[in-house]
Amino acid sequence: MTLMQAHQNIIKPGRRVTVSALSVALLLGSAAAQDTQGKPELVRDSLSPAVDQLIAQIQKGVQQSGGDLERQQAHWVMAFSTGHYKADPLGAQAAREVATQLVDRAAVQGDQVSARAWEMDVWEYRNPASLTFNIGQDAAGDREQVAALWPTTPEAGSLGGHDTERVAATLTGEFNDPSTILVLLTNTAASVGASSSELLGTSAPEYQQVLQGWTRLQGTQDGATVNLPYTVKSPTGELQNQLQAVVFIPKTFTGASLAQPRSELLKAGPAAAQEAQKPANAGPVLGLLLGALVLGALAFFGRSLLRGGSRGSLDIEGTTFSLRDLRAGQPFAVIAGPGYVAENGRSPVLIPGFPPEAVAEISLKGKDLQIGSVHNALRLDALNGQTLPGTVATVPLRPSQPDHVLEFSGELPGPGGVPKPIRRKINLNYLPGE
Repeated sequence: MTLMQAHQNIIKPGRRVTVSALSVALLLGSAAAQDTQGKPELVRDSLSPAVDQLIAQIQKGVQQSGGDLERQQAHWVMAFSTGHYKADPLGAQAAREVATQLVDRAAVQGDQVSARAWEMDVWEYRNPASLTFNIGQDAAGDREQVAALWPTTPEAGSLGGHDTERVAATLTGEFNDPSTILVLLTNTAASVGASSSELLGTSAPEYQQVLQGWTRLQGTQDGATVNLPYTVKSPTGELQNQLQAVVFIPKTFTGASLAQPRSELLKAGPAAAQEAQKPANAGPVLGLLLGALVLGALAFFGRSLLRGGSRGSLDIEGTTFSLRDLRAGQPFAVIAGPGYVAENGRSPVLIPGFPPEAVAEISLKGKDLQIGSVHNALRLDALNGQTLPGTVATVPLRPSQPDHVLEFSGELPGPGGVPKPIRRKINLNYLPGE
């Protein structure tokens, strides 16, 4: 059982609310809604698929480094790029939410969690000795204490920007334990600085030394391990944006043995908390819950029979989609640039450098994937190096042919309105279902 499966098997406990308490809650909620009307809000659940993908990439990276996250302890180091926090508070909130969800779903008793902040290099927002926490048995209490570790402001006198390679050199030097999993959370994986700033760069000896002992997990063309798209709800609609995660893992990962397999500890912790919070007269409530689960299962299997059941999943530049139960011919995703406002329930794949508009739509056609251009200036013109006769690509979803490359080209308005040529390759990977 994987960490994601263990997480998905957890049933969150409910809470009984009396009629009088519910009335008060409704009144308070109404007042709060009036106070916050018109303010954009982060949709926390929109980050869940990306966190699942991040966990999967970390598991894979640890395994490739000779480790076994299922049976070994880990030291999770969450490092936050804060240069954009003042200008983008919802992006800052999204980064903290990613870290909280990651620890909640992957860390277990025996693990450690540390937090750091960085811009052009690591900066101290609190005494570093107070920014490491040992995960214990109190799942709910630990979750609150871990979330309190994360930075909430930019560095004093910040000019913005961040140096990914320099901070990698700093933090891999500080955390040299072979059980360390270093996760850099940033608005973009590429190093960015003011004109007066000197960036370290990937060819610098200090950074090349890092790569002698650590693996930078590759996932996207711009240097990120995983894209982390999220949704912001505003009065004018839903705005799509994204963070990126850059993960470093020791080339030889070694951790102390866990008392139990990680997947079992992940199940046992919340299950024990659920038992402790169960009310004395939980019999009727439990019966209703089981009944709802049975009905849900019947509905699920009914839909699977009607729609063909599991088809596996699809990864496009770090954004993952489950193909389970999708209706053929109906677009379920759209390729666009950061800032794209979602329409018709279609999930976005946000590509840096693309305009904040729909560029291509993705749908199922039989057992294949169909990707069609919908943008006037930026078109899909090649699949796997072969020029397309039109603007629609049919991608076979076959276990024997899981990897594909889409090529987009065109011209977009540049500075002063001068057309700027653009050509971008996008990686697509099919992961067959069992």
